[in-house]
Amino acid sequence: MITPVQGQQHLARAVAAINEMLATVDFAAPVPSCPGWTVADLIGHVGETHLWAQHAIVAGNPEALDPGTPGDYQALPGWYRGAADALLGTLRSVDPAAPAWTFGPPRTAAFWSRRQAHEASMHGWDLGTAVGRDIGYDEELALDGVDEVVTMFFPRQVRLGRMPPLAASLGIRPDGYSTRWTLAGDGRHQPDEPPDAVLSGPAPTLLLLLWGRVGLDDPRLRLTGDQDAGRAILDAPLVP
Repeated sequence: MITPVQGQQHLARAVAAINEMLATVDFAAPVPSCPGWTVADLIGHVGETHLWAQHAIVAGNPEALDPGTPGDYQALPGWYRGAADALLGTLRSVDPAAPAWTFGPPRTAAFWSRRQAHEASMHGWDLGTAVGRDIGYDEELALDGVDEVVTMFFPRQVRLGRMPPLAASLGIRPDGYSTRWTLAGDGRHQPDEPPDAVLSGPAPTLLLLLWGRVGLDDPRLRLTGDQDAGRAILDAPLVP
């Protein structure tokens, strides 16, 4: 798992990339990787999530708040900068071990340094698709993102009744790394037996697949073993 400082560094880089793209973007343009969303919708979502996370740390609860999202496109860049700066300022000033409301472990402010780094990085990638720019995805962060899906989001989806426990298992093997994960059961335990299918590829592409940004037809990905079992697992709502 990345450290809180690393999370804040990744978050700051993602915010900077978003701010740069916002200088020339068409806010009415569609976001190809987020069907039904415009750029304005995307930026509104990310900024509101930043402010919600900050509120969860400071107030200690997830209660809804008015983020003041502007309807005027011209005001969106400045509003987003303010939301991102407020979150980063809070994360940098609060002890990572301080209790905070979260929707997954750890129940401390450290959770939000990690989660918001992924939130901004993934949506920065989304914004890139809207402006015709591939901004890439940091490999270290992508590895941590896969871990977050397997160890936090997937078990949470099962726990909340959004999907049943898996009847088969899928191994995830990032190219060039010894790190291994297996999606199986309710996600609370990593099984000892070999998985029914194995998904391999570059860490960023694996993460983009798990979050529905690319498909299994991406030439960088390889699915071996029981194809039907592997595809069924990847079609399940492993993330919200």
